[in-house]
Amino acid sequence: MVQQHLLPQNLPALCRSHRRGRDRRGTIVALSAFVFVALLMVAGLSINLTQLSTTKTELRLASDAAAKAGAIVLGQTQDIAQARTAAQNIAASHRVNDKAMTIYNVDVKIGFSEQQPNGTFSFSENVEPYNSVRVFTSLGESARAGEGNYYLTGFLNPDTFSMTYNSTATRVDHDICLVVDRSGSMAWDMSAEEWSYPASEELNEINEVNKSIIQRYFELPHAVDSRWAALTRSTQVFFDHLETLPVDVQSGLVSYSSNFQFGLYESDASTIHSQLTENYGTLQTMMENVAIKPLIGNTNVASGMQDAVQVLTGQQSRVTAKATMVVLTDGRWNQGTDPVAVATAAAAANVTVHTITFSEQADQVSMAAVAAAGGGNHYHAPNEAALQAIFAEIAQTLPAVLTN
Repeated sequence: MVQQHLLPQNLPALCRSHRRGRDRRGTIVALSAFVFVALLMVAGLSINLTQLSTTKTELRLASDAAAKAGAIVLGQTQDIAQARTAAQNIAASHRVNDKAMTIYNVDVKIGFSEQQPNGTFSFSENVEPYNSVRVFTSLGESARAGEGNYYLTGFLNPDTFSMTYNSTATRVDHDICLVVDRSGSMAWDMSAEEWSYPASEELNEINEVNKSIIQRYFELPHAVDSRWAALTRSTQVFFDHLETLPVDVQSGLVSYSSNFQFGLYESDASTIHSQLTENYGTLQTMMENVAIKPLIGNTNVASGMQDAVQVLTGQQSRVTAKATMVVLTDGRWNQGTDPVAVATAAAAANVTVHTITFSEQADQVSMAAVAAAGGGNHYHAPNEAALQAIFAEIAQTLPAVLTN
């Protein structure tokens, strides 16, 4: 008898399950392939964007450096050809997209930049007096035209990335007004003790001890050990540094105390000793001459600052120069308008206000607020060495060029 093999009754269901398993495996394979392609596209996009961003940064740095070099050489030599050569040489020293940057004479424009009311500079080509250099750099009309390997470019449109850059460097001259304190405390010594005067050169120690504060108040400041003497030596350091700068710096001089009178002795709230000039020797002589009279009066800082604004906006001021006042005090303002208000008005007139507090009696908090309102910096000098370093820093950090 032949044995019959019976098929499982659930065979149709098993077949259907098997087909579904194969379908799911096929779907997973297709989905995996799609995800892989999508990830590949994202990776390609990231690589492109990173490379394009790096290239644009390199292009900007090369353009800015070339414009600055051209502007500095233009100011130093007044020669257009040398300015163009300097810009081209600096550009060639930069690598953009792993290639040396090349610019031509036509890419270097010479002209005049004038400061606008909002503080920006407007460039006009071939307009005298020349003070600006504009440099045009490019890798072509688009990123695609630039040299280099861009991965998976078919997945994005690199033409949307501009690969050109313009930089304009303006040689910045400076108009500076020193605003110095000549109140009574500037005759004190550098100790932390108020009303402490240096010993007089002429008198012996016994007579010195017996002198009253009133007597000392109306004496001439000590020629070596007074705060005024230290300030005078420090301004000489400032002027010496100005002489070395590659730009033209005009400086004016204002001193202040307060309106004061006692018998034959009197002082004005503020004195304009000099309008803007490049004759620093004359300014230093004026500083020294202040000490031929007693230093008396209180501290009307605002009066000195107001006179400085007149100096910096007067006939000797230049529209292309950056205007700055440097205000020094060894105490605290105790007469006149709040100097913060004057600093705010000065900033509105495009005048930057730096402040220096000199000695431990100086009100650092108040003068820091003045500098903040004037868009400048506050410095504190507890002694002469620090004061000289501050004046040197201010002079050395005056920008030679601004780049747009």
